[in-house]
Amino acid sequence: MNIRDVFNAPQLPVVEIAREIGTIKLQAIMVKWMNSFLRFYSVNGSMDAVQVADTINLILEIYPYYTQYDFKLFFKMAKMGKFGEIYGRMDGEVIINWLKKYDEHRTIAAETETMKYADRFRERYPAEKTEGVTYPEYIAIKQRAADGDKEALRQLTPP
Repeated sequence: MNIRDVFNAPQLPVVEIAREIGTIKLQAIMVKWMNSFLRFYSVNGSMDAVQVADTINLILEIYPYYTQYDFKLFFKMAKMGKFGEIYGRMDGEVIINWLKKYDEHRTIAAETETMKYADRFRERYPAEKTEGVTYPEYIAIKQRAADGDKEALRQLTPP
């Protein structure tokens, strides 16, 4: 699974899932996901139920547009160490910080995919040619006009 799979997945974002099944059921599902993720790590202290619930509520508030695939990919990448080391500590702050890194990765990938998509249309619909000039070219024309160049004066005069 990669980020393109997340974008192409037919899943609803968590905010829509909450509307469909209710926030309590969504939180219960996410507790299962989170606990499975937390069991992967061998750390000095583990998160208690209140910390897990608080973390899930923050995640739902900050990232309501994430889908189940986002969380699956995030947990996979985190387990692979893509967001940093844990140094014996796994808590809500670590998870939220890792989600920020995932979100940056996700945003860059979305921008890249959007640009690729837009580039496909560029060939079909080329930009219209304009007779504009760049700022440095304008300055050069203005200088030539000040030196008496008639063509430069014509270029600076509106039609």
